[in-house]
Parts: sequence; C-alpha cells; structure tokens
Amino acid sequence: MITQSSGGTNPAAGLAMNQISKSFANVTALNAVTLLLNPGEIHGLIGENGAGKSTLIKILAGVYRADSGNATLDGAPLPLGNPAAIEALGIRVIHQELNLIPQLTIAENIFLGREFVNRFGKIDWKTMYAEADKLLAKLNLRFNSQKLVGDLSIGDQQMVEIAKVLSFESKVIIMDEPTDALTDTETESLFRVIRELKSQGRGIVYISHRMKEIFEICD
Repeated sequence: MITQSSGGTNPAAGLAMNQISKSFANVTALNAVTLLLNPGEIHGLIGENGAGKSTLIKILAGVYRADSGNATLDGAPLPLGNPAAIEALGIRVIHQELNLIPQLTIAENIFLGREFVNRFGKIDWKTMYAEADKLLAKLNLRFNSQKLVGDLSIGDQQMVEIAKVLSFESKVIIMDEPTDALTDTETESLFRVIRELKSQGRGIVYISHRMKEIFEICD
C-alpha cells in the first residue's frame, strides 16, 4: 500500500509516518508506507480489505509496534507503541469497533476518567451533562446526554463515539469507516463537523470504502 499527501507537506508541521513496515509471521501487512498529513487537511485512506489500512492506524495509535520506520508530529518523534502517550500528544482514533459501556449514560461515557468535579471533589453532574449536551447538539443529535448508551441504536452509539473524540482538543483525528452505521442525515451532520474541525486546523485521516464520500469530504 502506498499513500501520498495531496500537496507538499512540511514534516515539521503536521503528521508524518515514514517508511513504516509491519509483518505478522510470514505475511507482510505494510511495506515502507509513508503517510503525510497537513494541519487542516482531510486525507483519504482507501484500499481493499487486507490492504493494511487498520494496521497502519493501529501503529499510529500505539496499539502495534512497527517493525521499522518512524513517525513525527509537528517535527517531534512520536512514541510509537505507547497508546497513552500518543493520545496525550493529541492523536485520537474513532475505531469501527464501539468502545462504550452500555450501562452508563452518554455523558458518563464521553467523560469517563475525566469527570467534572466541584471544589469538594464530587462529580459535578450538572456541568458534565451540560458539556455533553453541547457536543451532541454540535452533531445535530436530538437526545440528551442523560440517556443510557445501551438504549441507543448502533448508529447513535457511533455518533456518541464521535462526540467523545470531539471532547478532546485533538490535533489529528483518524476516522475508520465512521459512516457505516449512520443514516444519510447523520452523515451530513458528521461532514459538517469534519469541515469545522478542518477550519480549526485539525488534521483528519478519513478511511472509507465509499468512494462518493471520499470525493465529497477529502482533500
């Protein structure tokens, strides 16, 4: 798989994955792949099943270690193989597999581990629900954040995953087939948010097998 940016990326600004290779047993998943992403760019990543898209993203997210190659963000080396450190530097992935707890509310899922607390050290539910509701409104969702995730459709749960990522001040957002479970209306709402993120200088890697979406949203 070969990827190429849509116009002279400066590796000192944005994301650069350089000569990334990865094999599993005797199967080569990635062979010297380079991906360059400018700030404020929506970069499409496409390929048939088994082409190595998910492997490349899992290396970027720190889930897998590359056999060779390196990556930088704004010119600084990325600690590949360390998911927490990668996230702390501002790289977030919206995976196809949902990572939500059905028994918790939408707000609790969005801010899990980052709950708002008052001066007494207790959870500030009012603020947390209000902030979560703002994120849902940005995605044009009509339910409130006190609803249990387990009561939502799969498409709505996918939108909650997206809202969760939006709650971070991410520099780079990777979206892996984000519209698979979404309606046309939900997809339009997502595209509006993606364009807003682009205008804010966020870099977005957009993975999809839907060519119409690739041509509509990607640079």
